[in-house]
Amino acid sequence: MNELTFEELVRQSYNCLEWKHLQKIRNENVRLELVDMNDNTIESDEAVQMSFENNEPFFKIKLTPFQHPVTIEKKKTIKNALVIMIGISEYTNNKNWCNLPGVKEDNTENFKQLFEQELNYTFVCNPSPSMTKEDVQDFMDRVIIDHGLRKNTKKYDGLIMIICGHGDQGDEGDEGDEGDVLVTSDGGSIPIAEFRDPFNCKRMRSFEDFPKIFIIDVCRSKSNPESQKPATTEKGKLHKDDGFLVIWSTTKGNTVADLSLLSEYMKNIVTSTYKSGHPFKQALQDIRTEIRNKNDFYCVESQDTTNYDIVFEQRKSA
Repeated sequence: MNELTFEELVRQSYNCLEWKHLQKIRNENVRLELVDMNDNTIESDEAVQMSFENNEPFFKIKLTPFQHPVTIEKKKTIKNALVIMIGISEYTNNKNWCNLPGVKEDNTENFKQLFEQELNYTFVCNPSPSMTKEDVQDFMDRVIIDHGLRKNTKKYDGLIMIICGHGDQGDEGDEGDEGDVLVTSDGGSIPIAEFRDPFNCKRMRSFEDFPKIFIIDVCRSKSNPESQKPATTEKGKLHKDDGFLVIWSTTKGNTVADLSLLSEYMKNIVTSTYKSGHPFKQALQDIRTEIRNKNDFYCVESQDTTNYDIVFEQRKSA
């Protein structure tokens, strides 16, 4: 290389390509991308110089399809959400499951400040920090009935479900559950899917057109959930899993420290941006970036089956 710049590295990289690669770039709408040996994208002079300073001047060339910008033409504004939070902070067997005071003292308070005090949404939370598996199931049944969800008698336009506590850390639970679970105070486990499934488009028809945001702050199992047969749907009809935005505090197979970073940054960033119409998905990207800069134990992941932007608006008091 004549100079340690990104431009020079790109020039040298093109010289390394064979004719078939150049044809691929021209005919298949792909672009050349440079990454280091850890698959970190190289796209600045500083990144090139740092690689040489660290005595690691090795780069890989990737031919990546162009990502056409996704234009989301629709947006849905949440003005009257129901927020359901289950936070378990006390456990019977502290040898296997330590207590999580941060869930009660920090997570619950942060989410209450954001959704109940700032946005004025209906906020429902388990009253006791200790809940057995049956307690959790009874709590969810009561919420569905008391708030008239099956007919949506209270005219909610969005659902936000928050789950905090211990999750599976790779060992089988008492019932051999696989995949992502919430561990209850008695050591039982409830698959996260059991919280989501009652609100899918087939089972909760009154919520089929509404955003359903799930915020899950638990450790995640290394085991893979059992594969399911792909669901079929009529053309133009909603799939039962449409409309969900699921946010995890960490990726599959990883644990999280009890630092309450997700709730803290979500409260601060959403509070400071929502009044300008800032889409929640963009706020989520800001949250992910800020948390990674603060603590490497957290790697926020999201799974999105919506086809619109979600915007929060403060509910007007009756």
